[in-house]
Amino acid sequence: MLRVIAVRTGKKYNQWWEDNLRYMIDKFSNLKYDKFEVITENKYEMQVANKLLMFDMFKDGQNIYFDLDVIIKGDCNKFISEEFKLCWAWWRPPYHTPLNSSIMSWKGDRSDIINKWEEDPEYFMLKYHRGIDQFIYENIKFSTYNDKSLYYSFREMDTEEKHPVCLFNQRYQNMKDKGWWSNYLL
Repeated sequence: MLRVIAVRTGKKYNQWWEDNLRYMIDKFSNLKYDKFEVITENKYEMQVANKLLMFDMFKDGQNIYFDLDVIIKGDCNKFISEEFKLCWAWWRPPYHTPLNSSIMSWKGDRSDIINKWEEDPEYFMLKYHRGIDQFIYENIKFSTYNDKSLYYSFREMDTEEKHPVCLFNQRYQNMKDKGWWSNYLL
């Protein structure tokens, strides 16, 4: 069983983003999934921390998570992983965490991730106020997608590349503008 997961909390993203992600997955990803799940619960004031809820909600089967601000334009089966895996952010400066959680995959129970967060969520929200990537980097056992041909960051290259996924990394406003990515949108 393959489960595709997205998170749509807060006011930043509306239903269009959820529908668009599903459209790209159905049309371009070649993923044969059984369930498409969207987390909408706003448990944490820090919106990005709500991503962590997936590790409490989905403790079985094969899981793959995508941020809503990605462009999927090719086969995503190479992202499927039994071990907890996320993107290696080679484009980030050395003082920043080298992880990017725009795509994550794992099989089975990884509730240890949310359990660690729940040990002191107020402290972690203060310490990791820019996002959960550094929290994962400093506290969780993980592996990374090291194949640079799988994905790239729009922040670094705003041209269309051959990679199956382009991560817009908080540049979601650009996705509504006209550009090469428009061919992949709903």
